[in-house]
Amino acid sequence: MELNEKMEALGATIKTDLESNKNELKNEIKGLQDQFDLLSAKNVEITAKGMTFADELKSKLSATSTDLLEKGFKFTLKATMTPSIAPEQVAGIYNYANRKVNVRNLLSIGSTSQNAISYVQEQTWTSFTGTTAEGTKRPQSEFSLVGKIANVMTVGTFLKVTKEALADVDGIASYISNRGPAKLKEVEDSKILAIIKEAAQPISGATLTFGTGFTANEYDVLRVAIQMVAKENFTASAILLSVEDRARLELTKDSTGAYLFPAGNMSVAGVPVIESTCIAAGDFLVGDFKGAAELKERQGISIDFYNQNATDIEDGLVTVGIEERFALPVYNPKAFISGTFTVGKAKLKS
Repeated sequence: MELNEKMEALGATIKTDLESNKNELKNEIKGLQDQFDLLSAKNVEITAKGMTFADELKSKLSATSTDLLEKGFKFTLKATMTPSIAPEQVAGIYNYANRKVNVRNLLSIGSTSQNAISYVQEQTWTSFTGTTAEGTKRPQSEFSLVGKIANVMTVGTFLKVTKEALADVDGIASYISNRGPAKLKEVEDSKILAIIKEAAQPISGATLTFGTGFTANEYDVLRVAIQMVAKENFTASAILLSVEDRARLELTKDSTGAYLFPAGNMSVAGVPVIESTCIAAGDFLVGDFKGAAELKERQGISIDFYNQNATDIEDGLVTVGIEERFALPVYNPKAFISGTFTVGKAKLKS
């Protein structure tokens, strides 16, 4: 019985305290209301200090009033009480695209441990082969060979990145590892094209006879180029065109308005048309890319990060080096036909 009496006494005390606090809170609210009414009557402008959402929430949760705790509370969001919400961070870096097709995609890829590739190329073959009677002299054929050297070249660049960026920007290392080699391959494209174009044969219509009134177009030029490769006993594996010229071919119509090329993969006489931004509009390159030339890698594309270059440590920088070494022997120059459509159409017309 003594324990029950103590519990009843404690409950009575708690109830009395709650009632007391409730009455005190009501008196404080009434006093504040009286002051507000007095200020309003005197046309006094009231400027309240803005509170954050966290401040408002903390204030409500720390309230001792049983009314607030029992009935709950709500907020009306205003400019002075805006919840602080961090934006969602999407991993990676966007808004860039790499070249879809590089010239190396069309070539055979090999390797070398030397700084130069030496090879022998046939220059001419004069054939006098024929049937002969028994005991008579055979006709003599002649050939000439020429030695060629393809030197290994280095293509490279470097970037400067802050240590903070490497540590804080999500995905920047992957971005550099992807974007850097892609840009390096664009320079590689220009080097490869320059070497092949220098060795390639120009377009010519001398081996074909065209009828009176014939007007050459881009398709005719490409078809003659394929024929020139075949005449040298090679087989063209690809036609390299700019994206503009590929679109121009696809939009070509006949006299009835029908498109000459079907939608989808395009080819000329069975040779696939490859579009790329590596070749200028108006230019073309037709040839046996797989068999007539080879990309010999001395060192594949490498990416190195250094933090001890020059004043990198003092400046808080990291140097990123990107480079490769390769040679490009063109074994069979007659397997490539290069030129422009403007010159090609004029040659066929003449």
